[in-house]
Amino acid sequence: MTVSRTLWQNIQHYSWLVLGLLCLLLALIFWAITSSDKVVQVEKQDIVETQSQIQPQKVTATTNLGTLSDEVRPLDLTMRVITAGNHEAEFRGTKFMQENQRNWTIELFRSSNENIIKNYLKSQSDRKNFIYFRLSGENQEEQYVLAYGVFNREADATHQLSQLNLKFPASVHPKAVSLANYLPLINDLGSEEIKGSAGQLYSVNLRNAPIPVAPVSPTPSVESAPAAPTTSTTVTQRDQDGNVVGVQRQSNNVSSLNPSSTAPNTPNVENRPSRNNEREISDPFN
Repeated sequence: MTVSRTLWQNIQHYSWLVLGLLCLLLALIFWAITSSDKVVQVEKQDIVETQSQIQPQKVTATTNLGTLSDEVRPLDLTMRVITAGNHEAEFRGTKFMQENQRNWTIELFRSSNENIIKNYLKSQSDRKNFIYFRLSGENQEEQYVLAYGVFNREADATHQLSQLNLKFPASVHPKAVSLANYLPLINDLGSEEIKGSAGQLYSVNLRNAPIPVAPVSPTPSVESAPAAPTTSTTVTQRDQDGNVVGVQRQSNNVSSLNPSSTAPNTPNVENRPSRNNEREISDPFN
């Protein structure tokens, strides 16, 4: 009985040992399979193919595209900037040159100092036909050009130049020049493009206006003094038969009494109306 029990225990122990060895063998096999190094060749795809292509229909449908264009404006290299008040009213810029690029003008002289042209314009009584502009560029030294008039043809400009009586030094030679020659060298705003600029010329239209009539103040009326009361006395003379022999009339003016002096004695004087007293007296002896 004891031997059979010992044999059974040995069989049970050996079975667990065999099962453990089998598990170890399976683990080794699994490790060997997973740890085997395999060279995997990675094909490099073309970068152009991997980039996402922009589809125009999707871009136009984007609602937030360009929302900051008003807040942060792009840099504009063609922007013309000028400080108001630095030039006279005769200063012209790109707009004027583009509108008159087919016309001609008379170039009087050039100067690198704008104040020379300003002082010359101030000395002229008639500045209507004078213009001046600034030349600048990569290969152009900054200069200010004073010109006179705008003409359709070169012959008109030359004819006007011969009639001008301008007193310039001998070194200054005015000449007729096409305005198209100045266009590539001008990048300014003219005084006529800037509203409210200093020295801007304005036209004044005068018209008749009615002269305002001053209101007539009412003149205080002066009350006339009341007429003094008068007393009329009529004397009628009769004979024994009662016939009227003669009539005599006599009028006496009664001076007005001072109310302050007569107030205590005659309290009712103010209430009495003034009237003309007329009484008839008959002569009792006739």
